[in-house]
Order: sequence, then C-alpha cells, then structure tokens
Amino acid sequence: MKKIITLIVLLSIAVIPVFSDTITKVAVLDYSRILSAFYKDSQAVRELEEMKSQFQQEIDKIQGEISILEERKLNAENSGNNSKALELDNQIFEKKKFMRDYIRVKNSQLTELNKNLSQNNSLVKEIIEEVKYVAESGGYSIVLKKSDPNLLWWNYEVDITEQVLQRLMTKMR
Repeated sequence: MKKIITLIVLLSIAVIPVFSDTITKVAVLDYSRILSAFYKDSQAVRELEEMKSQFQQEIDKIQGEISILEERKLNAENSGNNSKALELDNQIFEKKKFMRDYIRVKNSQLTELNKNLSQNNSLVKEIIEEVKYVAESGGYSIVLKKSDPNLLWWNYEVDITEQVLQRLMTKMR
C-alpha cells in the first residue's frame, strides 16, 4: 500500500512541471497607438477601424430598437392588446431580418477591405511581423487589441505596445 501511495506521489510531482508549461500567456496591444505613430502609412488602416466602429454602433442601435419593440410587445400582451402585440411582433421580425442582412453585407464589405488592405499594405504586414516577434520572444500565446470591447481588465505588464513600437521605429530608420 505504501508503495502505491509513494508511486502516486512521485508521478504527481513528475507531472506538475508538464502542466505548468501549458499556461497560456496573454498580451495586450494598443493598435491605435501604433497606427498613430505611423500616420501617413496608416490612413487606410484607420479608415477600416473607423468602419468597424461605425458598424458596431449601428448594430448596437438596431439591437436597442429591437429591445424597445420587444418591451412594448410584452406590455401589449400583458394588457391584453393582442392586435398591438401581433403588429409589434411583425416589426420585431422585420427589424431582426434587416439586422441579419445588414450584418451579412457589412461583414462581407469589411472582409473584402481587410483582405485588400492586408495584401497591399506593407505597414500592416510589418506591424504583424513585429507583434509576432515580440509575442513569441516574450512567451505570449495570444495578443489582444486593447480596444477590444470584450477585454475587461489587464495588467500593464502584459501590454507589449511599447516593445512593438520600439522595434518598428528601429526598423523604419
């Protein structure tokens, strides 16, 4: 019995370093700041980022309108006004259909612009190359944009913006 317990403990100790190497390190990058540092070359990239921002604002606006319609429909149903609830249900359906079509068209446009930009813009390629170098040399597995709305918090120590900027400035000289 002691041998089995000792064997389990030894195996556990041997496996711990293997699992500790699989921890994912995440970095954050202020992409807008990098683009601002290279204003002339980054105009097309900034226009694409602006389009993405406007697209998201429009989606948020449409979702807000749908929420208001859904609330009005619920109020109509609760007050027993079935004809108004049906009318609102049709408006909700149409608004959701419009949003799906809008998203499909805009995503297609953004994908095409992004594809053209990444194929033609040497600055973007250079930025990506330097981000990759800094991330790999720092042991980071993932790099997120600081402007990502899903990014809630990060420690300044994982911000690699300055390192990428330094490498880009050195290469551009």
